[in-house]
Amino acid sequence: MASVDEPMDRRIAQLALDRFRVDGFVGTSIADLAGALGVSKAAIYYHYRSKDALLHRLVDPLLDAIDACLQDHTTPATTARTPRGLLGAYLAVLIAHQEAIPLVATDVAVLNHPSIGPRLRAQNQQLRTLLVDPDTSVAARLRAEAALGAIWRPLIADPPVDLTDPTHQHTLVDAAVAALPPKRPSADGGPMAAAQPIRTPSTRA
Repeated sequence: MASVDEPMDRRIAQLALDRFRVDGFVGTSIADLAGALGVSKAAIYYHYRSKDALLHRLVDPLLDAIDACLQDHTTPATTARTPRGLLGAYLAVLIAHQEAIPLVATDVAVLNHPSIGPRLRAQNQQLRTLLVDPDTSVAARLRAEAALGAIWRPLIADPPVDLTDPTHQHTLVDAAVAALPPKRPSADGGPMAAAQPIRTPSTRA
């Protein structure tokens, strides 16, 4: 919960995040937020021109971070990175933005949002492709879905698990990697690149 000493825009955003997670994006109005804060609706609109703008304020940092993670794993210098490395980096991003995860994982209105929904689906498609490339079979795609589910589901588990614990992070990545198709040998007949450690997640909310 935001402190009364925090700037109003951050207080509004934190309250909106709390209310959206409980009552849903559609079920929460600007009037609800204004009433809870003891301010006028105009005071909310001064900081956020609409409820939609407020939603973007909460979700866009997560989506931007996922885009950066994907970019980091698709540049020519990083094409040899393993699925384990990608999954570890992806998990680190999700943990760093964990408060927003329920919105994009369970809120139907957010999943169907005209700009957020397509962006999230495109990211998931790119992740699936990176995890199993060059295998395009249905079995490989299903395994990629299972791997991503192994990463996502614990983030919205009830009761929650402390995923800042490196042991828990490795457990999730191990489970996700186990769901993927067996690694193919490299061109020289040896194994693929060695597993990479999970990056320590940011402490930013």
